[in-house]
Amino acid sequence: MGHPSIKDRIENTVVAAPWLPDLVESRFRVRHAVLLLVAVCLSMTAIATWEAWNSRQYHLHDKEVAMSNLAQTLASQARASIKQADTLLFTLVDRLENDGMDPARIPRLQRLLSAQRSELPQLHGLFVFDEEGRWVANSNGTDVQGANNSDREYFAFHRDHPDRGPHIGPSIKSRSSGEWIMTVSRRINHPDGRFAGVALATIYLSHFLELYDSIDMGSNGVINLIADDASIIVRRPFKESEVGTSLANGPLFTQLLPGASYGTATVKSYLDGVERVVGYRRVEGYPLIVFVALDKEDVLAGWRQETALSAGILLLLLMFLGGLGYRLIRFMKQQSHIQSVLLDAREKLIEVNRSLELLALEDALTGLSNRRQFDLFILAEMGRARRTQTHLALLMIDVDHFKNFNDRYGHVAGDECLRNISAIIQDNIKRPGDLPARYGGEEFTVVLPGTDYVGAFLVAEKIRRAVQQANIEHKESPEGMVTVSVGVCAYDMASQHSPDDLIGAADKALYVAKASGRNMSVIAN
Repeated sequence: MGHPSIKDRIENTVVAAPWLPDLVESRFRVRHAVLLLVAVCLSMTAIATWEAWNSRQYHLHDKEVAMSNLAQTLASQARASIKQADTLLFTLVDRLENDGMDPARIPRLQRLLSAQRSELPQLHGLFVFDEEGRWVANSNGTDVQGANNSDREYFAFHRDHPDRGPHIGPSIKSRSSGEWIMTVSRRINHPDGRFAGVALATIYLSHFLELYDSIDMGSNGVINLIADDASIIVRRPFKESEVGTSLANGPLFTQLLPGASYGTATVKSYLDGVERVVGYRRVEGYPLIVFVALDKEDVLAGWRQETALSAGILLLLLMFLGGLGYRLIRFMKQQSHIQSVLLDAREKLIEVNRSLELLALEDALTGLSNRRQFDLFILAEMGRARRTQTHLALLMIDVDHFKNFNDRYGHVAGDECLRNISAIIQDNIKRPGDLPARYGGEEFTVVLPGTDYVGAFLVAEKIRRAVQQANIEHKESPEGMVTVSVGVCAYDMASQHSPDDLIGAADKALYVAKASGRNMSVIAN
């Protein structure tokens, strides 16, 4: 007798140990269940970590936007406050240069300054100094005999600079009242252009601090009003020692302002080393910068609480899944029947989904027929055209520069644009047998049974002109409005044997329309 074959050996082994395949299968099932449980737990951990990171970035971005908006608001407030004072100075300088500073006019000038000061609550005072720095007049009724301000920075600036524009000097303590003030000044000239003195408006720093202190900036937030020379005009929280401190070596002047006159960032403070989420903006028309910042730790405090809560929930969920997985693994042998039932249910669900898919023939965004219905319809119409020897035409419509439209106006506006265009297409197709459909993205199709290429071209032009006349704004388009390009193709029974042939011909015509400058209809060759 010969030796048993390999086939015989295997069969004999199976007969000798009929339980072996079941044992191997059971072990594989347990191993696969363990791997699946580990994969699920790792996936949940990865997803939770990713969501926590995204949440952190959202918190930071949200506060950057808030700081940008706050900086813009405070810059507008600073500009308005200074502009009011500067307008008074401009009028005052014009009056003084025309009428002169005759001593006989001083009492009337005093009354005028006092009246003007009372109109603006932020004003500490209005002052006039002659070319030697002597006090000529002031709005506060202060005794000015013998007083001289020629040592002040603003006086030296105007004496040495012929510039007639406003000058904002460093914050100082008033000699008349001892209060911290900001100075806004203009030069006064003699008729021959020589220096004749200075007109000065002083603004309470408390005018800015009262507003800044009313804003919730957290426990360690700051608001700065900074001069162009990098010196601090006023800072919240207010410290006298920090007034006039130079920030020239700080990140605002070394990194941020050289790139843009406004913006946001996360940087470390030059003064106290605290990392903050900041917003900054130059004050329009004046050499000032508004700088607002929230402590990054305060910004992320809420995020840390949310993350800790999410981590706790995730841990409990992982523990629950671990316990459940352990129990499931113990009862793996009982799962065969359940799996069989689930497979049957799955097959039935797939069949139901297929039936539902056949019913879902409408595009959710535009309300037009979707690609599925278009494919079914054009196939049926081509068959009808061959049988009855009748005409059939197809339009391929594409929105010009639609990606640029989405980039500029956003996807919500892009969706609204597509809905508007679909409505225009529907309004310009009157026959019940015609089918408008959304082909995909910004492409639409119109199937025109019983229509030759001439009739189809007229419909295409009608739609194109209607879209243009809708005047949907599109600043990224050379036309300044949304336009469409149309490819027109009539069904040729001799050369076009499938829907793809007809669609391809219309698509080539559309390509020619695009390449020829867009906003036109082109008939396929």
